[in-house]
Amino acid sequence: MDILLIALVVFCASAFFSMIGLGGAIFYVPFFYWLTGDFIFSVTTALFLNLTTSGSAAITYVRKHMVDFKTAIPFVIASTMGAQIGAFFTKIAPVDFLLFMLSLLMLFVGEEMIFSKVQILYKRKQIKGKLKYLLIVICGLLIGLISGMVGIGGGSLIVPLLLAIGFDIKRAAASSGFMVFFTSISAFIAHVSSWNPDLRLITYIIIAAFSGAQLGSHLMHSRVRAETLQKMFGIVLWLMAAKMLSGLL
Repeated sequence: MDILLIALVVFCASAFFSMIGLGGAIFYVPFFYWLTGDFIFSVTTALFLNLTTSGSAAITYVRKHMVDFKTAIPFVIASTMGAQIGAFFTKIAPVDFLLFMLSLLMLFVGEEMIFSKVQILYKRKQIKGKLKYLLIVICGLLIGLISGMVGIGGGSLIVPLLLAIGFDIKRAAASSGFMVFFTSISAFIAHVSSWNPDLRLITYIIIAAFSGAQLGSHLMHSRVRAETLQKMFGIVLWLMAAKMLSGLL
């Protein structure tokens, strides 16, 4: 695929994902795997794009005071530890097993995007006190572990978690973007020694990811509603997961 076309795909994906608090690695990993056939390269590239996208969006969210730091900081500490452990397992686990795990995760995230079961279940409920912070730390470790293993930043899991503890969708998306940035950095550092990127390609997609995230984060702060886009993305994830699973059978 032409580099400019790849950059355009990354720009559009980055703009969309930053609107709903995701870094986009849940899309980038299978996308680059189909382009290259190299899972480790795809994971590391996705994490690099993830930290570029989420870092760009986080700048906007922090400036607009949309990030809940009391929740974000303990999560970040736990998830960065989990990401290092997950990256170790990537080096010893069979690629087909990792692809299978990623496919199942895509099916789960797609279901949540389409039906918003977590948001509906916990609507008008809040988890508070020690239970809230215990849940944040445990989920941070687990999400970090998954992030390190299959190359996602964890935003697709963090947003439902934040909705479950009482965040509204915009505050959850903004705080998730901040958390994803640090989780992605930790996982990327763990994988970078195995990465051999094409510098021209990386330059193009970094610019595309940063620009797209700036556009998406500003649109999210305005009157744009992300629910319809969310459902469309859920369907895309299901189709991608089905194609990936069919290739493993």
